[in-house]
Amino acid sequence: MLSARSMLRGAGALALDLEALALPRACLGCGQELGQGEEHAGCCTLCRHRMRRIAPPVCARCGQPLDRWSARWAAAGGASAGAGHCEFCAAWPAELAWAASAVWLEDGPARSLALALKYGGWRTAAGPMASLIVAELAPRLRGLDALVPVPLGRTRLRERGHNQAALLADAIGRAAGIRVAHGLLLRVRETRTQTRLSPAGRWDNTRGAFAARGETLGGMHVALVDDVVTTGATLGAAAQALAESGTASIGAVTFARALVPS
Repeated sequence: MLSARSMLRGAGALALDLEALALPRACLGCGQELGQGEEHAGCCTLCRHRMRRIAPPVCARCGQPLDRWSARWAAAGGASAGAGHCEFCAAWPAELAWAASAVWLEDGPARSLALALKYGGWRTAAGPMASLIVAELAPRLRGLDALVPVPLGRTRLRERGHNQAALLADAIGRAAGIRVAHGLLLRVRETRTQTRLSPAGRWDNTRGAFAARGETLGGMHVALVDDVVTTGATLGAAAQALAESGTASIGAVTFARALVPS
């Protein structure tokens, strides 16, 4: 007999199939008609090229460009990126070893794709987002034993009908051949939306919001998956909880990186 989780997975796959059948021949990034051979890509070639990649040099730990953060950190007498971190990630919990993003979250196709997946209900947007992650972050994905999507609280999951991080993790897992560990993390406390919070407010908002449960990942190298990273507060809190499952190391991959609010 099928478990409830298996039935939900089957329903999700069916929803994707039905969505693909109903999907207009339009790019989710710009709305223009998709060209020949792009029908199942969800995003046109032009939009894929328009999304701005995270260019080096970047911090080896958090992936933040060093032209801004390393200069400020060095001027303040802090450690250099060569020492393992920059000003941006100096306050991150030790449990979060690294994080990397594929593109910048800017107005245009990157933001359109992220919004289509998160709020618009277009599950197929996970495909082109995952393709970019696999292409841009291949060295980070290599050697991972499992991907762990950042969970939503029950209220938001009920409102949206899906967890965008879980859909993205599944798409990355299929493309890169990496196992996805669902249900390993729980959001045990509903949190306020982070959009209008200051950096300090984001850390306060997510502290203690997650807990590990069920299967242990003893000795495994895993990566959290989320759609966007801003300050790293959500990823940091999730990594602290996930560390209780006995992982060897915890990193994080996201589709996009947003500018830090002032």
